[in-house]
Amino acid sequence: MYTFFLRAAGWLACIPFVPIQLQAQDPPCDHVLQGQVIDEHDRTPLSFAEVRVVGTEQGVVSDPDGYFRLDQLCAGVLRLRVTHLGCEAVERSITVPRDQVLVIELEHHAHELREMEVIRARPDEQVGQPHATVAAEEMVRNSGADLANLLVRIPGVSVFSSGPTIAKPTINGLSGNRVVIMNQGVRQEDQQWGSEHAPNLDPFSSDRITVVRGASGVQYGSDAIGGVIITRPAELPRTGPVSGAVHGSGSYNGRGGSVGGRLQGVLKGDPRFAWRVQGSGRYLGDAEAPRYVLSNTGVREGGGSVAVGYRGQRWSSVLFYSRFERELGILRAAHVGNLTDLRNALASGVPWYVAEHTYAIDAPRQTVVHHLAKAELTRVISDRSRLVINYGGQLDQRREYDLRRAGRSSVPALALDLRTHTVDLELKHWIGERVHGKLGVNGLLQENESMPGTGVRPLIPNYRRELLGLFWVEHMPVSERLELEAGVRVEHARLDVARFDANGILRTPIHRFGNGAFSAGLAWAIRDGLTGRFNVGSAYRPPHVSELYSEGLHHGAAAIELGDATLRSERSLNATADLEGIWFNGRLTAQLSLRSDRMDGYIHLRPEGARLTIRGAFPVYHYTAVDATLNSADAMVRSALSGQWSVQLRASTVRARDRTTDQWLVQMPADRVTAELTHVVPARERWADFSCTMSLAHTARQRRIPHGIELAAAPSGYQLIGLSGEGGKAIKGNMVRFGVEVTNLFNVRYREYMDRFRYYADARGTDVRIWIAYTFGGHGKNGYAVAGGPTAMKTRMTT
Repeated sequence: MYTFFLRAAGWLACIPFVPIQLQAQDPPCDHVLQGQVIDEHDRTPLSFAEVRVVGTEQGVVSDPDGYFRLDQLCAGVLRLRVTHLGCEAVERSITVPRDQVLVIELEHHAHELREMEVIRARPDEQVGQPHATVAAEEMVRNSGADLANLLVRIPGVSVFSSGPTIAKPTINGLSGNRVVIMNQGVRQEDQQWGSEHAPNLDPFSSDRITVVRGASGVQYGSDAIGGVIITRPAELPRTGPVSGAVHGSGSYNGRGGSVGGRLQGVLKGDPRFAWRVQGSGRYLGDAEAPRYVLSNTGVREGGGSVAVGYRGQRWSSVLFYSRFERELGILRAAHVGNLTDLRNALASGVPWYVAEHTYAIDAPRQTVVHHLAKAELTRVISDRSRLVINYGGQLDQRREYDLRRAGRSSVPALALDLRTHTVDLELKHWIGERVHGKLGVNGLLQENESMPGTGVRPLIPNYRRELLGLFWVEHMPVSERLELEAGVRVEHARLDVARFDANGILRTPIHRFGNGAFSAGLAWAIRDGLTGRFNVGSAYRPPHVSELYSEGLHHGAAAIELGDATLRSERSLNATADLEGIWFNGRLTAQLSLRSDRMDGYIHLRPEGARLTIRGAFPVYHYTAVDATLNSADAMVRSALSGQWSVQLRASTVRARDRTTDQWLVQMPADRVTAELTHVVPARERWADFSCTMSLAHTARQRRIPHGIELAAAPSGYQLIGLSGEGGKAIKGNMVRFGVEVTNLFNVRYREYMDRFRYYADARGTDVRIWIAYTFGGHGKNGYAVAGGPTAMKTRMTT
C-alpha cells in the first residue's frame, strides 16, 4: 500500500509537466481482493461459492475452506455477485484497494440444508446422508473425554466399551473395522480390530468432528459400512497476532483431570506461512462404581502436534506431525483363575478383586504409541479445478501385558508394530455451470510385525497389506431446492500373511479381495421448513487378518478369540432417509433418520462359552459370518419453550437380525431415550450466556439377543440423571469459559450391555467434572477463532 501511494504521488507531481492534449493515464489494474465465504449461523466455510465481478468475466469459486482470491482488479468501486446453493444471487459494492480480508457471511433460507444437530451437506460431501457435528464449543465443554464419549450425544452413536478405560464409537450398531476414522485428512490405522483398542488420537487437535451416519464406501473405501468419523483439522490462521487457547478439567471419579492448549500464528513479514503447536494430557486413577473401586483402571495419556502451512496464489501445502501415547489398566477382576471363579464372579454381582483406590497401573495393562506424519499439497489448476495430493505415514506401537509368573509381568504378552503408508490423489472439478465433483485414487501399504521376545505365540500373525482404489463422485444442483449426487468405486486389496501353524511349520497364505461400490443420493428442500436427504448404495469390507487368523488369548479383552481363514468380504446394500423440519422461526425443530442394511457375510464375534487355560478361565469368542439385516431409527426434537427455556428429546433404536439362523444378533445397542431441559440467562456486558441443563437418560434392557449363547443374561435397563452448567466472561478482549457437569447424579448401580466387562463389575458411579477454558488473540465473542483474525472485515449478505 505504501508503494501504491508513492506511485500515485509521483503521477500527481508530473501533471503540470504533461502537455494538455495528452489524456490522463489510467490507474494500474493490479490490485488483489481476498476473502472468505462462511455461514452466518455456525461460521463454517462455504466451499464452491461463486464470487464474480459484475460487468466483467472475472470470477472465482471458493475453495474447500471458503476462501477466494480475485486478481488484477482496478481501483475504485466494483460490484460483487455471490451465489451459493440454496441462496439467490446477491450483489454488493466493494471499494478497491482493500488491505483487509473480506469475510462474507451468508444467511440461508429456512428451507435449505441447514445444520442444527446435523451438519449441512456440502457440495463436496455425501448429499443424501445425514451428517452430525461436534463443534469447537462442545469439544471444549467436554475436555478430558475420549473420542467415543465425545460423540455419544449424537443420535445413533453409542459406545462399545471394555470397562471404564476403553471406549469405541458405534454408529447404528456398527463399530470397529466398520467405522472409518479420518484423522487430519488421513485414514487412521491403529489396530482398531480389537474390542479393547480405542482410537489412538487426540480429538482436541481438531476444531470440530463430523460423523457421517451411513455407508460411505465410495469416497472413503472399504470398512466404511457403518459410517465415517472425520476430525476436521483446525485451519491455520491467515492474519492477526499470535493466538491460542488453554483448557483444563478435573474429575471426582478417578481423582484426576486433563489439560491442553494450542498456540498459532503467521510468519512475521510473510503471512503466506502459518504455524500451530498443540498438546494435551490426561491423568486418572482407578474409577469407582457405586459400591466399590474398579481396581486397575487408571489412565495416562499425552499427545502433541505441530503443523506448518503455506498459501500461495496457486499452490498451498501443509505439513503435520503428531504423537499420541496412552497407558491404561485393564480391570483386574476381568482376569479370573478358574472356571469356578468365573461362575462365582458372574453370579455374585461383586468383583472378586477389589483394592483401595490407587494411581498405579499394573498388569493386565496396555501401552500404545501412535505417530502420524502428513504432507498435503494443493495446486489450483484453474478457477474451477484443483488437485490435492495427500501423503500419510503412521507408526502404531502396541504392547499388552498380562499377569505372568516368575516376574515376567513386565514382559509384553503381545507386541505389535504397525506401519502404514497412504497416498490420496483427488482432482476436484466443475463440468459446465452446475455439475461438480471429484476423481480420486487411494493407495495403501501396511505391514504388521509381531515383535519377538514375548514368550507367547502371537494372537495375530505378521502380514503385509496392499490396497488400490479409484472413485468418482459428481454433484448436480438441479434447482435451488434439489441437489443430486452419484458415485462409484472399485478397489483391489492383497493380504500376505506369515504364520506358524500348530506344528511349527511356516505358512504364507495370500488373500486377494476385489470389490466395488456405488452410491446415489439427493438433498431435497421439500417445502419451506422441511428438508430431506435420501441415499441408496452398496458397501463392502474385506475381513481383517484378526478375523482370519486370531488364535488364542486376547489379554486386553480378557477373552479367547478364534479366527476363520475361509471368511470372505462383507457386502452391504443399504438405504437411508433423513427428514428435518424447522417451524415457528426455528423455535421447534425435529429430525428423523431411518436406515436399513442388508448385509451378506456379516462377520462378528459369537460367544461360545468359556475355556480354562494355564493363564486362567476366559470367555471364548469365534469369528463367524452370517447374512444379516440391520434396521435403525434415530429421532431428535428440540423446542424453545420461551426465550430462556428449551427442551430436547433424542431417541435411538436398532433391530439386527441374523437371517442365516433367524435369530437376533449379539452386541447390538439397546433402545435409548434422552431428555434435556435447559435454562439460559442472556449475556450481559462482558458476561457470556449462562446456562443450566438437567438430563434424564433411559436405556432399556436388551431383550433381542440369541438365546443361551452368552455367559450371563443381559443386564436390566437403567435411568441416569445428570446436571451441567456453564458460563463465560470476556477479559480484555479474550474469553474465559467455565462449567461443571455431574453424571449419574444419584449414584445408580447399573451394567451396560455394550460393555464387554459387564460380567465382572458395575459401571462407573457418580462423577463431578469441573472445566475451564481460556482463549486469547483473534477470537470472536464466543471465545473461538474467527477467520481472518481481529482485522477481518465482516459483510453480512442476506439471501
